Amino acid sequence: MSNAPLAGRKIAVIVESQYIPKEIATYRERFAAHGATVELVSRLWGQPSQRFYSTVEPGSFDEVEWIEVDKDVDQVAPEDYAAVIVSANYTSVRLRWSERDDVTAANAAEVARNVPAARFFRRAMENRRIVKGAACHGLWLLATAPDLLAGRKVICNKVVLADVVNAGGLYTPCVPGTPPEKQVVVDGDLVTSNSYHATEAFVDAIRDAILAGPGTAVDPLPPLPDPRGKRHVLVVLSEWGYWGEELVGPIEEFDAAGWTVDFCTPNGRRPNAIPVSMDPDFFDPPLQRPVTSPEMAAKVRRFDDPGTPEGARLQTPISLAAWFPERPYYSAPAFVRLLEAYNRALEQARASIARYDSVLLVGGSGPVVDMVNNQRVHDLILAFLDAGKPIAAECYAVACLAFARDMNIRKSIIWGKHVTGHCLEYDYKDGTAFVRARNTFLDFNMGPPPYPLEFILRDATGPDGGFHGNFGHPTSVLVDWPFVTGRSTPDSALTGRKLIEVLDGDPPLRRWGW
Repeated sequence: MSNAPLAGRKIAVIVESQYIPKEIATYRERFAAHGATVELVSRLWGQPSQRFYSTVEPGSFDEVEWIEVDKDVDQVAPEDYAAVIVSANYTSVRLRWSERDDVTAANAAEVARNVPAARFFRRAMENRRIVKGAACHGLWLLATAPDLLAGRKVICNKVVLADVVNAGGLYTPCVPGTPPEKQVVVDGDLVTSNSYHATEAFVDAIRDAILAGPGTAVDPLPPLPDPRGKRHVLVVLSEWGYWGEELVGPIEEFDAAGWTVDFCTPNGRRPNAIPVSMDPDFFDPPLQRPVTSPEMAAKVRRFDDPGTPEGARLQTPISLAAWFPERPYYSAPAFVRLLEAYNRALEQARASIARYDSVLLVGGSGPVVDMVNNQRVHDLILAFLDAGKPIAAECYAVACLAFARDMNIRKSIIWGKHVTGHCLEYDYKDGTAFVRARNTFLDFNMGPPPYPLEFILRDATGPDGGFHGNFGHPTSVLVDWPFVTGRSTPDSALTGRKLIEVLDGDPPLRRWGW
């Protein structure tokens, strides 16, 4: 038995005239090196075989290459192959042609969906065990199939981009640092490229997808710890700057309780502490005194430094963008199919929060930028709410609760609830955020808060709920099941303790602070 990773596997490559010789040669050579056999497949028009010419038009026969194909798309089964690939250049264009002479505006899409090569590729798309590859123009065979393409992350040649987007494909921009003509995008069992120049990377990505197994997608969540802590909590942080103590305070409480903590940011970038939040000499203008002790400043600096054990915990946060889907625009082409795809992915993401007992949204001014109006954050909060799990938020992150709403009802989830948050008396006239945070693009001062949090929360809680700023009181933390809210910096550790009491108190805490 060969040790090659794809030994015994077969790869179907769909071809037609005006193929690119170098691309086909790369498939044959590179898959053979992995132990797989490449079989060329096309429409043979009732003949036992067909000869197809390369990308140079006939007439310059000294430059033309030919390939012989003896496998018809109507005579072979996609299920016989580990992968089915639509080759680049004009393959999909030629194979979309139909001999029917009754094509009208009313039936054009149906006709295009039912040409033999499109039927073959659709069958492959419907089977998660088969890895699908579409190079360059290849996705044009699926452009009339939004039921299969909608919601899939893809890349393609710009010539067919409009058709792919209209079919609901989620075009993935070029990766920084990679030549634009050599892009490969993997979405589970679908691998796409935007040019034959990417063929080597394209083949390797298909190989990896085959070896990953049927229907396998990259899991954005880390492996579950073994042994697990008493509780497992998800901590969500802004990539635009969190207030140091508002992370450190709860984390110390969770660690002392033996809880397991996972960290999450909107796009999986490492979070950074707001610089003044780790400066014991910072003089808080509204309070007219320092707000960070030397001891707390030292702790925050350790979390902000990737080289420390504390800082290493924040180095590879979960990407919320990779975990939860993005709701499509209502004006998007193929909106119904995109909405169906979104809801399917959302159901899977919501189910995966079963590993967590609670979620904490850390405060500071950063959440104003990338959490408060982040639909994925709202969906995450709603998932915890619907699962009957407590939700904690601090400072400006409490605004996330105000805007988390079921799209069918559109009423804030804190309507009728009692919450706290940064009150008007403590708001800044000059901001403290985003100035030279470590290893980020941030280098400016936001100025005053873009909205008064107190007014947002007063309106969101409605006449039967209430906002409690507790101005003049050293701390302000409220529990109104399932919500635990903390006002600001000095409330951080207390927010963590109250969340622990909500889950593990005897009896469990359901109301406190109002």
